[in-house]
Amino acid sequence: MGRTTSVGRARPGKPLPRAAAPRPPWKSATALVTTFALGFAVAFVTGSWTSGPDATERRIAELTQAEAQRDVEQVGTLIDLAKGGRERLTPVLQAMAGASPPQGTATPTIEDVRGWREVVSAEVQRYAETPSAGNGVNVARTGMRTAVEQLAAAVDGFAAAVTAPAPLAADLLTLAGAQRALALRTWSVAALQLDVISIDAGKGHVHVYLPSGPDSGAIPADTAPEGSG
Repeated sequence: MGRTTSVGRARPGKPLPRAAAPRPPWKSATALVTTFALGFAVAFVTGSWTSGPDATERRIAELTQAEAQRDVEQVGTLIDLAKGGRERLTPVLQAMAGASPPQGTATPTIEDVRGWREVVSAEVQRYAETPSAGNGVNVARTGMRTAVEQLAAAVDGFAAAVTAPAPLAADLLTLAGAQRALALRTWSVAALQLDVISIDAGKGHVHVYLPSGPDSGAIPADTAPEGSG
């Protein structure tokens, strides 16, 4: 009788490793974007610590200093312009005062008025340009420009009075004189502003007031010495 050979159960082998599931493309893209964003944020913060605030503050300080220097130069330019204007306008203002009722009694001629117009028109042109400057300088310059424009209007009133018939001429002279007074008041406000910004610019007091009578309503100059303060 032949030998029988027993056949045992087959041993279970180790399970084969399963292949990793592929990552969805969108997850890879998200990881890349997140990594880039974090790197950018770190670089930005690091850069800000090393140069951001300090560089910004330095730039602001540089701009502020440049504007301050510009205003100092503009103050000097405006002082020179106002002083020259005072010298050029004073003879015209005095002649206008002599022709303005009730104090004035001299009737101007058409030649007189033409001479006034030439001087005042040239002064208006000197204020035609407005360079960039701070508010303080702009206020002073605008006030002086407005004043000389008012003087130009007063000259037109005197010109109309010279050619008008007698009853109307007197009224026109009065109106022209009132316009002159308004110009003096406007200039005095601008002169006060120029005095203030001149002190702030380190140039001391500067008095560029136009000559005016006690009843003109213009602001008088202070008693501080020129250049003090």
